[in-house]
Amino acid sequence: MVAYLRLLLELYPNIQFCPNHHVALHIGPLLTQFGPVHSWWMFPFERVIGILQKINTNSKMGKYDI
Repeated sequence: MVAYLRLLLELYPNIQFCPNHHVALHIGPLLTQFGPVHSWWMFPFERVIGILQKINTNSKMGKYDI
């Protein structure tokens, strides 16, 4: 991944790296620590979705009661 990013920077010197480029550098260590991605990848997102679903909006977009 580092070699890819260096080559990308060499080919396109004005490129702006995005957060996905940074996150991709951490995938290897995360796989070593936590095992296969399917067992842990969606948990944080599922948790946030659950929190958002519990917010009472009373079917009014842009307004909410906490």
